[in-house]
Amino acid sequence: MTKKQIGWMVILGLVVFTNILESMILMPLASTIKASLHMNEKQWGVAISVYLFSAFVSGFISIFLIDRYDRRKFLLAVYALFIIGTLLCGLATSYSFLVFARIFAGFFGGVISAVVLAMVGDLVQPEHRGKATGIVMAGFSSAAALGIPLGLYLGLNWNWQMPFYFIVAMSILIWFFMAAQLPPMISHLTRIHESYKSWHILGRVLKNKNQLRALAFTCTILFGQFAIIPYLADYIENNVGFEKTQLVWMYFTGGILTFITNPFIGSLADKFGQLKTFLIVMLISCAPIIAITSMGENPIPLVLIATSSFFVFAGGRNIPGTALVLSTAAPHERGGFMSIRSAVQQLASGIAVMLGSFVLYQDETGKYFNFEYVGYLAVATSIASYFILRTIKQNY
Repeated sequence: MTKKQIGWMVILGLVVFTNILESMILMPLASTIKASLHMNEKQWGVAISVYLFSAFVSGFISIFLIDRYDRRKFLLAVYALFIIGTLLCGLATSYSFLVFARIFAGFFGGVISAVVLAMVGDLVQPEHRGKATGIVMAGFSSAAALGIPLGLYLGLNWNWQMPFYFIVAMSILIWFFMAAQLPPMISHLTRIHESYKSWHILGRVLKNKNQLRALAFTCTILFGQFAIIPYLADYIENNVGFEKTQLVWMYFTGGILTFITNPFIGSLADKFGQLKTFLIVMLISCAPIIAITSMGENPIPLVLIATSSFFVFAGGRNIPGTALVLSTAAPHERGGFMSIRSAVQQLASGIAVMLGSFVLYQDETGKYFNFEYVGYLAVATSIASYFILRTIKQNY
């Protein structure tokens, strides 16, 4: 990769940083928000899942738009509307308004990942996409390492709305930086002709067994993961015994480690093969999944080892998997396919969150029960994802 390509990936990583931070910031503040807005566990599951279901709808709609425009302009427009949605979340003073704001933010925030990944495919050659994907996905790690601890600090010392105002301010700066630095991306437009109209993409995907397997892989790898993540902070606080302020260390240590390991995992995927790298990282990830979902009160260092391992390996396995999936779509339809993938991903994640809210229950003290069953489900879907991934061919 050239220095210019690395610079572009860093910019896209900053976009992912704010997008992921906004989608995650509710979770570590779960107990504070539920108390402030008088929400029960089912309502909390709804507040989280409506974002994902809204993102599913917008991801489907974007299939018909994403390959018709300059990707840079498209991302700038969607990102601006995402900023407005984030501001609405900060202005929420009731459960119903929060749900509305999450739907608005999810509608536009859910499209961002599809556009970003399509841009990665356009800007970087296949032999370097593992490393490029690792750099962009470091935005996820940075959100956990830097953004969430800061969001917790703002939320616990002012109010839970303050982190959203912080994200809005940062996103506005990134928007102007992105507008100034990213190049126009219109090369895919020259390859579009009548037989490649946007509405044909969905039909071709349904007939393409390779791309259907790629979508099935996306569902299985994320289903179990999102049954865990929305409830993790609250579980660690109520079952493991962490104080709210100690949750900062869980996200900080996990985020710093993944910030370091994500590009490294991407480089390993380029060197040793995406499938082999995925298998190793996926198998390792099963251990912390089981550990954290069945954990009781333990010393802080032991808990941090388990949670950090979860962030590193459960997140890291997505890098070789995503790099391989990128190669299943031609450049002129990659944006549309990634929109379909994003829509399916959000739908699977939303169902997982809702399922988690029905499997889990809390007693009058706030303690969770049945979280270990969610962990077993996550391990089962992780293993299933490998057998799907191994059938995917890197061609279109």
